[in-house]
Amino acid sequence: MIKPIQAKMLMFDLDDTLVDDGVATETAAKALFGKYKPSQTHDALSHWKRALKLHYPAFLHGKLSAAEMRQARAREALQDKSLSADAAEQAFEYFMQQYIDATVLYGDTLACLSQLKQQGWRLALVSNGPEDMQQRKVRAAGLFDYFEFVLTAEAAGVAKPKAAIFQQAAQLAKLELSQCCYVGDNLVNDAQGSNSAGMSSVWLQRDKNSEPEHQPLENVNWTIASLNQLHQCICLA
Repeated sequence: MIKPIQAKMLMFDLDDTLVDDGVATETAAKALFGKYKPSQTHDALSHWKRALKLHYPAFLHGKLSAAEMRQARAREALQDKSLSADAAEQAFEYFMQQYIDATVLYGDTLACLSQLKQQGWRLALVSNGPEDMQQRKVRAAGLFDYFEFVLTAEAAGVAKPKAAIFQQAAQLAKLELSQCCYVGDNLVNDAQGSNSAGMSSVWLQRDKNSEPEHQPLENVNWTIASLNQLHQCICLA
């Protein structure tokens, strides 16, 4: 019989793992364009995704500050290079307010986290998002009290899948990497990144409809299709 992962602490990704980022992003993008570019509202999401793809990697690699990234994304999405720093910040903040209002949890999130807490698990959140943005999401979603700490790429000074962010998380928890297990939806950033750093890992594939599977890929311990399946893969050490 395959033994489940033994760990003292579970660490989670946020977007598309606990929170439905797709729904909130689409709602906020449409609202942003409804205010600033109403004639292009039908293309709002594609413009917003293009801006994310162009400028977010530079933030993750330390080439742009969080503020510079926000402003660059607003200018790119709205196709207005003339936006001043203040105007771009205002546009991005408007997006964020709509995003926060539209933040929704997946149906299995609270049940999973509540069960884990009742079982005595220590929980933390490690995210590639900017500090202010992710902290606001966590609070808006009602998740803050579940976690001992929230570590973001901005606060850590390094992003997933780099080992350093997982090492910092383990240090905050006062645990060895081998005593931690990471759960996230991104194969490279979450599952393989944490595993390569020395943690156990569970890859969450929400678009699948299958039973938990043991070691299907290199540097991944388990794959699951729902957080309801997580208890089958882990054991509190």
